[in-house]
Amino acid sequence: MTTPAPRSPLELAEAAGLVLFSGLSALPADGSAPDWITLFPKTGRVQTRDGRTFEVSAATLMAAFREDGLDLPVDVNHATDTAALLGGRADAIGWGTALREHDGALQIKVDWLEEGRALLAARKYRYTSPSFFQANGSAVRLKAVALVTSPALGGQPALAHAGGSQEPSTMKTIATALGLAEGASEAECLSTLAALKAGSVPKAVHDETLAQLQARTGELDGIKKAAREARVTGLIEGALKARKIVPAVRDHYVALCATDAGLDTVEKLFAGMTPAMPGSGLDGRALPQGGEAPADPVLLAAAAQAIQDEAKAAGRPIGFGEAMTLATRKAAAA
Repeated sequence: MTTPAPRSPLELAEAAGLVLFSGLSALPADGSAPDWITLFPKTGRVQTRDGRTFEVSAATLMAAFREDGLDLPVDVNHATDTAALLGGRADAIGWGTALREHDGALQIKVDWLEEGRALLAARKYRYTSPSFFQANGSAVRLKAVALVTSPALGGQPALAHAGGSQEPSTMKTIATALGLAEGASEAECLSTLAALKAGSVPKAVHDETLAQLQARTGELDGIKKAAREARVTGLIEGALKARKIVPAVRDHYVALCATDAGLDTVEKLFAGMTPAMPGSGLDGRALPQGGEAPADPVLLAAAAQAIQDEAKAAGRPIGFGEAMTLATRKAAAA
């Protein structure tokens, strides 16, 4: 059995009982922003883009508007009804503040925002399209008003979202698009739509949260890296100072510490090591010859010999190489 293709947000909105309908009267051709615009050029029995008919009562819609006590958003291309289903932006370009019945038409008074006035002045939109909730074939409450570009049929009312499939959405198709069983009821579909909307997060909030998380993760990684480097440096330098290793193998042990397992192994290895040679006990003592550093290799060798002799006399003999190292350090420090 072939699975029907998912419907658009527009069709899902209409399946939830929301109807989009365009009025016959166009906006002023001179680009002005009128105080009152027409929602329905006539009330009574009206027809939508897919051939369905509804009863529109000005009294019913005006009473619901007063009961809600909320201004109606005026947007572009039904963003309030379609883009919002996918978490997109649905900015208002004006606000409907009052309803009236005028010459058989239902009209709304609009407080235009600057963006709305600019769109009308540029003559980018010429038609209006209200959206409303219906029950049992009758319009019961207005949802929003949109500016749209063109009617679907010449000489006919400008229908919202002209083009696309003209086939009515079936509950089976809607249920499938929502991930429900084909036999799901209308109530189940509406409940799922409400849950999806309630659980959605605006894209701007999502992006900001993700950016903050990435920044915090980067900071934490930096802290961990610095702490690890300090641990490795302390371990190697401590082993050198304790004469457990010689400087020549320092880089070798640093490389072994590149992984956590290697670092743990080196720590255990150093813990079981004993110094390779005892200290001379001469680190803090001055060189012979009045503490002056040898001026040439001969004097440096003589100083090393003196250090070696002194260490032997102290009962801690050292090799000539270590004595040369100590003599060189003393000479550099002088």
